[in-house]
Amino acid sequence: MRRVFVLGDANVDIIVPYPKYLNEERTMVEYPSPSLQGGGTSSNTAVALARLGVCTSFVGTIGDDQYGKYIRADFEKEGVDISQLVVEPDLNTVGVFAFIDEYGERYLWGWPRENQAFKVLDEHKISLEKLMEGSWIHSSGMSLVYDTSARKTIIRIFREAYERGIPTSFDLNLRVDNGCLEPEYEKAVREIIRYTTVLLGSGTDEFAWLGDGDWKENARSFVSDKRTVIVRNGKEGSIGFFREGEAIAPAFKVKVEDTVGAGDVYNAGFIFAMLEGKPLGECLVWGNAVSGFTVAKKGARGCPTKKELDEFLEEEQDEKGNFGL
Repeated sequence: MRRVFVLGDANVDIIVPYPKYLNEERTMVEYPSPSLQGGGTSSNTAVALARLGVCTSFVGTIGDDQYGKYIRADFEKEGVDISQLVVEPDLNTVGVFAFIDEYGERYLWGWPRENQAFKVLDEHKISLEKLMEGSWIHSSGMSLVYDTSARKTIIRIFREAYERGIPTSFDLNLRVDNGCLEPEYEKAVREIIRYTTVLLGSGTDEFAWLGDGDWKENARSFVSDKRTVIVRNGKEGSIGFFREGEAIAPAFKVKVEDTVGAGDVYNAGFIFAMLEGKPLGECLVWGNAVSGFTVAKKGARGCPTKKELDEFLEEEQDEKGNFGL
């Protein structure tokens, strides 16, 4: 049975939509209610994979607190295996306040700021050999931001998997501070890329920071015989770069409600299609479809089941089997 291990961060998202004006004079206002959802860049990918029917295990750390208990219950409800989920009583599970504006764009703020559980991953409390039985391993750059055990352990897992021929995917999720990348953080990102077979990220927001060229030149620079590079460009769709050339898939036209987790769930659609043996161009379409379906709803947990995704794709196809993108 194919199994994907997703390594990294899990938190709780507190979704806070901006008030909406109901008339041009702005005298009538609607105040949408906040909502609570499971979140985290890696956690979002894990849940999206599970909803698509992929056997998925999450590997990471939470605290033994209210948010930690919420995450455990959320994973269990979604069918994500938590046998490699570490609970550390002395650490805090993070809650992320996600403020969503009228265009669906997000503004994030996490709390508490101290002793954050996602920064820790004790290699002695997980089974490396169990992970090496997986069909695919995925993680996110959010887990590498800080020089902590999570960074070291995840890089080690990627190196071991890569050397054993297990496919790995890494979502850049770069955190740029004051217009630059912290040197040790960039070093860690570049190290894990060496052990990555599918590198994913945003063009203008992420690949633009990883080289001296424009985002496209920088993205191409990471392509090798063993590595494909996927660039997500929001409403422009996505591009796949490989040794022989490139593939392009335009985005689906949907009414955007909330962009939280759009890239995270894209990863799930892409990985699912890769596991199904689909060609690169179709994998891009599946990534775009999962992302498009999700951003039309509130929060990253709006991601589709396999049945919902099939129906979405069927609705988007024309008589010739092409997508009306």
